[in-house]
Amino acid sequence: MFNEKYDAIIGKVLSPHGVAGLVKVFPYSDYPDRVNLLEEVELLLGTVRRTVQVEKASVYGRLWLIKFRGFENREEAVRIRDSLILIPKEDRLALPEDSFYHDQLVGLRVYTAEQELLGIITDIISTGGHDLFVVEQQGSEGKKHLVPAIKRFIVEVDLKAGTITVDLPEGLLEL
Repeated sequence: MFNEKYDAIIGKVLSPHGVAGLVKVFPYSDYPDRVNLLEEVELLLGTVRRTVQVEKASVYGRLWLIKFRGFENREEAVRIRDSLILIPKEDRLALPEDSFYHDQLVGLRVYTAEQELLGIITDIISTGGHDLFVVEQQGSEGKKHLVPAIKRFIVEVDLKAGTITVDLPEGLLEL
């Protein structure tokens, strides 16, 4: 679905804003001001992809307003509604130490502190308080565990080895 250059999703086009081709965007970034750094992005709508230039961008409450070159009126802006906005991974903002992008964690094998394989992270659920890793046990007919992504439970994240080691409270996996 993603190509090698544009493969980090940073937002989704919601709707046109006004009549001059601006669109409202729901940001997937925790850094709202990163919209001001955008110059070129890729829009993905279904299987249709197109590279576009950003003419201007700003923060608009919890949303972004973006004007893409070539979209001069509301009718043209309507055609890109629901498009995902992608940037190259190398253009993502650096995260603080011990912080990771979701796509860096999905697919990692999760082990207990005793080196027992719990499964593989297949998804991450963002909640109001903290994220939850969806860990699917292999060979258990799709049995899944929800593991809180809380610093005190995470012993080590080793991206090179493709593993996460956790130390969970007794009984958590039975919930």
